[in-house]
Amino acid sequence: MKLTTLYDGSGTPSSPYLTTILRTTYDGDVFFGDSSSTPRVVCNFVQTLDGIVSLKIPGKSGGAEISGRNQEDAFIMGVLRACADAVMIGEETFRNAPGHVWTAGCVYPTFVEAFQTFRKHVGKVSPHPLNVVVSGRGQVDLDQPLFRDTEIHSLVLTTHQGAARLHQRYGATLPATVRVLPGETLLAPSDMMALLQSEYGIHLLLHEGGPTLLAPFVEQACLDEIFLTVSPQVIGRGPTGDRPSFSGPLGLAPEQAIWGTLLSVKQADKSGHLFLRYQI
Repeated sequence: MKLTTLYDGSGTPSSPYLTTILRTTYDGDVFFGDSSSTPRVVCNFVQTLDGIVSLKIPGKSGGAEISGRNQEDAFIMGVLRACADAVMIGEETFRNAPGHVWTAGCVYPTFVEAFQTFRKHVGKVSPHPLNVVVSGRGQVDLDQPLFRDTEIHSLVLTTHQGAARLHQRYGATLPATVRVLPGETLLAPSDMMALLQSEYGIHLLLHEGGPTLLAPFVEQACLDEIFLTVSPQVIGRGPTGDRPSFSGPLGLAPEQAIWGTLLSVKQADKSGHLFLRYQI
């Protein structure tokens, strides 16, 4: 595995943020600055050259198929999870990754100790970020390993309708980590972020999708940065055109377009993957 920095305009922290081993492997530092009155939200996606983030094939809908299981991509995902106070995913992303937990060591186990050392170094209370599963309809399997792992704090955000469905299925065994927010089937990003900051002390939120969950964050100006891996393959949108981009159902007019500022570009030396960072 070898990352090379081609451009870095992200600025330099007053002192190194990443530990030496992470900084050397990343070929640079990564720093997000001080949080404002709401959590800082960064997303991480991998897409093909033609902008596809999911094959929409059962059992093959995740990012691994898009990246080709690229090790540099997995490492960067691990770094971002190690930096984050919480990782947010939607119900479909959760359903498509049975047995997965959203920790740095899970996605890049070679550096599991280095990631935990880094979290201690920067004062993170927990060895892992809070795992936040968003499901407006309450279609979450609470028997998955994530909810039984005592080392990982988890949270399910849902609506009254979703909570009723979960209560019907699990009854008295429904965990207290299921939280209800306003909304019919969709939850407002502002409500979710307010809860995460006020009750869970979240300052840096890593959003890992999917596209349907990310779209309102983009549309409502709740997204601060995008980490985007470009995988050098072309797969097409499929015969029905249902393979999504990372912005999902969002459809803005030209005058509403959201423009980003390039912060950094890295390259995987052997595979040709590019790793872009934009401020939004």
